[in-house]
Amino acid sequence: MTSLESIHSQLVELRLHGMRTTLDTRLKGAKKEGLCHEDFFGLMIQDEVDERRATKIKRLVRRAAFRQPAALEQFDTTIDRGVDKRTLNELTSCRFIDDAINLIIMGQTGVGKTYLATAIGNTACRLGYSTLFFRMNALIEQLTLARAKGTYLNMLKRLSSCDLLILDDFGIKPLEPQHYQDLYDVIDERGEEKALILTSQIPPEAWNDVISDPVSCEAITDRVSTAAIKIVMHGSTQRAQKRSRAAKNVDKH
Repeated sequence: MTSLESIHSQLVELRLHGMRTTLDTRLKGAKKEGLCHEDFFGLMIQDEVDERRATKIKRLVRRAAFRQPAALEQFDTTIDRGVDKRTLNELTSCRFIDDAINLIIMGQTGVGKTYLATAIGNTACRLGYSTLFFRMNALIEQLTLARAKGTYLNMLKRLSSCDLLILDDFGIKPLEPQHYQDLYDVIDERGEEKALILTSQIPPEAWNDVISDPVSCEAITDRVSTAAIKIVMHGSTQRAQKRSRAAKNVDKH
């Protein structure tokens, strides 16, 4: 008769960590409830599926390299910021990723553009989509460094292969010619089969302030904004809200 210790060892060898973790509990539950073999095995299989799904999500979130925790479930729709419940539900489904539709989130500094983009990215990871998050300036620096190291094509492949690419704070400062050429390469390499989220204080019709060359500006703007979902966020900034809450707390004391 195979010992329980031996079963644990075999599950480890087969890398069935979900089953190994819950085996003892499932055995006790099966004896107590009188489960048949089929029901017991079904529960063990589900434990393994759940474990692998959770591990995959953790891996996707880690690789995405988000700068802050954020969740769509925690996005406050009671405050009018240009994102209603219907829009939020559409974003939660991540259908725009399957449809390869870009999303442009606009608004002044501090209204929550980065939070919303990150929350959507987190949702995408939970649904199994590979995601990468970059601040625009950081991406430009990494692409410049990759060129110098001779790894530019490898990085371009990485950026083009993920299901969802998030570029945060586009337009903080004007791009140099090499920079907007690199950006064009990234966007063009992703083609029309992959979705992009871009946050910016500047609407697409004014991107010529960021990209000085008219031809390059038109090419990038056309690829990013044509048929894109556009969300304009407004209202008081999150910093102002924090100061207001802090002031109220002081007044209470």
